[in-house]
Amino acid sequence: MAQRFPNYPACPVCGDRAVNAAALEVRWWWHPERGRVVGHFVPDDRHTGYAGIMHGGLLSALLDECLAWACAVARRSYCVTGELTVRFKRPAALGDRLEISGWTAASWGPYQKAEGEARAGDGTLLATVSATFSAMPREQAEALRRALVFEPGDLDVLAEGKR
Repeated sequence: MAQRFPNYPACPVCGDRAVNAAALEVRWWWHPERGRVVGHFVPDDRHTGYAGIMHGGLLSALLDECLAWACAVARRSYCVTGELTVRFKRPAALGDRLEISGWTAASWGPYQKAEGEARAGDGTLLATVSATFSAMPREQAEALRRALVFEPGDLDVLAEGKR
């Protein structure tokens, strides 16, 4: 069964527009049966890059955050991006419901490799992504947890127990 992640109100991706007017308000979900994080977003005129297509930097931000959550599940800690490589395949059309998904690939020391993709509503592959993340020190991760807004049932990646 899928579990939703909490959000950080000031975040430009998962934040709350009451706190950050530019927030995209994406909610991310952990799908343990698929071993991936999934979120959806519908870009509108505020997200245009050119002539009816979404700005690539905003799509990159969505992919980055999705992979960060996948790494958080794998590492049982919040993570920060070390390197992000996005390969754009097709433009994302404004008004199309995008599916962003990410999963982990390999880990070593404090580092985690993750991969993902963005797909259009009809399943067309729009972009692929690979990234390397580093787990936050425990004290920093706990400070972030205190700043997150949890709703009942949200996944707490720092909590002990089965996922």
